[in-house]
Amino acid sequence: MSEPPPGLPALMFHCPNGPDINSMSVLSWCSLMADSWDETQGNLYAKRVLARMEYYKCTGHPEHEFLLFFFRHWIDGCFAQAVVSADRAVKGQGRSLKQSSELVSPSSSDTNAYDSVSIYGFPRDAVPQLQVRYTPYSRFYTFDFPSSSAPSTLQVSTVLSLVHRQAPAYHLKLYENQCYWFSSTVWGSLKELFPSDNDSECENHRARGRYRKVALGLPTKDIEAVCATYQPEWQKMLETLQQVKCHHEAEEAKQAEIERLRQTEICTQAENAQQKAENAQQKAEIERLERVRRAKEAEIEQLRARLAALEG
Repeated sequence: MSEPPPGLPALMFHCPNGPDINSMSVLSWCSLMADSWDETQGNLYAKRVLARMEYYKCTGHPEHEFLLFFFRHWIDGCFAQAVVSADRAVKGQGRSLKQSSELVSPSSSDTNAYDSVSIYGFPRDAVPQLQVRYTPYSRFYTFDFPSSSAPSTLQVSTVLSLVHRQAPAYHLKLYENQCYWFSSTVWGSLKELFPSDNDSECENHRARGRYRKVALGLPTKDIEAVCATYQPEWQKMLETLQQVKCHHEAEEAKQAEIERLRQTEICTQAENAQQKAENAQQKAEIERLERVRRAKEAEIEQLRARLAALEG
């Protein structure tokens, strides 16, 4: 049986006492994982892959759309999965999107978008939380990634960040760049960058990207733009990982040097203490020999005195 995995708070893997980070922006999520480092295995998030993604739509009003990611990890000889959702909302909305994610009138002004991930841990723990956040909802698509082309958690977070930067504003006019756009762009970009033949659709998939039966169109150009900028962005991520590695190695070397100096100081103190004890022992021996010498001299003087008395 294999050892349990190290704590992975950005996926809630094996972190019963870890930090509760449940939800955060896609940029913060990406940064959190990029800065992570394990002494023996390096960046663990670069090695945990996306097994499957699913496309969902809230069937009630509002008709919010979101994605679920199922990340794979090896635990105790078996594959385990952690569930993460990703979606777009208006910045400042509450966690529950049952009532708060309705599209705003086209006459309203644009505002900042909040592109975020929510982290649920194991699938069994995700279901009740998803029901609170999104119910009722239906699944439109499932996309299974083969091991040969599955993106890592870091690669998925890189794509999410690129999509956010592609349109950081939540356009309230003409229903552009809202949750439909975000989910479709992320979905299309991941499919294009990490292709698979295991792509399934549900019967009601035509409802995707629609609001009140109005088709909002596929963000083809935005998907192309994200894919075009992915490799340079991923190269930056690899450089960041190298910098983090160098930083941690330098820190480890620094701590090792501090420990070496500490041990040297301990040894020096021990040697000094031993030398002091030996000096004290030598001094005591010298003093003892001096007392013996004086006693011998006194004894000799006594003998001389007795001898002189006898001769007189």
